[in-house]
Amino acid sequence: MRERNVTIVTTSMNLDGPFNSFIASPGLISMHVSVSQRLPFFENTLDIVHSMHVLSNWIPDAMLEFTLYDIYRVLRPGGFSGLIISSIWSVQLNETYVPMMDRVGFKKLRWNAGMKLDRGIKKNKWYFSALLE
Repeated sequence: MRERNVTIVTTSMNLDGPFNSFIASPGLISMHVSVSQRLPFFENTLDIVHSMHVLSNWIPDAMLEFTLYDIYRVLRPGGFSGLIISSIWSVQLNETYVPMMDRVGFKKLRWNAGMKLDRGIKKNKWYFSALLE
C-alpha cells in the first residue's frame, strides 16, 4: 500500500497483549480508541473503515448506534465500511441491527449472516458481516 501512497490507520483493544506494537511493526499507524470515543478524524476523510469482532452484543445499543454514526461521519461519499459483528442472537439481527443500519443511512452492498459454532455446537448465536457504502 505504501507504493500507492495509501495510509492505513488501525486500532486495537488493550487485551494484555502487544497488539499495537505488532500492528505498527510493518509501518502501519496504530492507535488505541475505545468504542465510547469518537474516531479522531475529520468528516469525509476515510475511504474504508473496517471493524472485526469489536462491535457485538456486549455494547449497549445506543453506543453501537453512536459508533455507526461516527463511522458514517468519517467516510468520504462512496466510502466503504466492512463490519463483522459476532455473537448476536438471531432476533437482534432483524429487530436491532437492520433498523439501526437503515437509520444511520448506510447503503447495503453485501449482507451475510451465519450461525456461530461454539466448540462444534450450534447455538442460536450468529455472525453478521456487511459491506456498507
